[in-house]
Formats: sequence, structure tokens, C-alpha cells
Amino acid sequence: MEGFLIDTNIAIALLAGEEASLNFARQAKEDRMIMYFSVITECEVFSGLKSDYRLKGIKLFNSRRCIDVNSNIARLAGDLRREQRNHGRKLKTPDAIIIATAVEYQLGLVSRDTDMNFVKSELDIPLIHI
Repeated sequence: MEGFLIDTNIAIALLAGEEASLNFARQAKEDRMIMYFSVITECEVFSGLKSDYRLKGIKLFNSRRCIDVNSNIARLAGDLRREQRNHGRKLKTPDAIIIATAVEYQLGLVSRDTDMNFVKSELDIPLIHI
């Protein structure tokens, strides 16, 4: 699978119409790189989504772009949390699942979360900060 896994903070920025995120999305489309979302991101976004943005959210998180959590992703996320704890880092479960999804599907990760900086050096996942 070629493309990017979009973290929750970037999905929120897209829905808010933030220029840097929209420019990234336009460039990804021009480059024919698909943007995917974990269902964890979908859940996180919808938990704080105002009703007037709900339709926009439904369009953004269509079924072709959302990746479900499966056992491989869950196990990898658990391993990641344990490994990061051993390195003195606290990795939240939603972040671990999102990272594990990027690993499982071989996707670049797009985020603003500095807690995810280790993915580039330790997991060899392309990490893009917007």
C-alpha cells in the first residue's frame, strides 16, 4: 500500500481548513499518494467534532480510507508500548495503534506529535511533520 497514514492532529487541522494541512493534502493528491486514517483517529476526531462539522467528517473518513484495527496491529501496538516504556517513553495506546497501523500497511506517518519522532529512527517509518 502506498500512501500516508494521517494522525489525529492533522485530521483535525484538515477539518478546520488549516492551510498547511490542506496544502499537504493537495500535494498528496497530485502525487497520487492516498491518505489513510486509522479508525482510532476517526474515533478521536468524532469524539470532539462539533455538529456543524459532522458531514465534513463523514466525507473525510470514508470507508476506502479508514483502516480497521486487527490482531496484528493490536499486538504490534502492545509491543511498541512495552518497548517504548523500556526506553523511558510513555506511548499512549491510541498513538501506539496508529504507529502500528503505519508499520503494518507500510505507510508514511503524518503528524505533529513530537512523541512520535522515534518512528523514523527506530522503526524506519517515513515521518512527515506539517
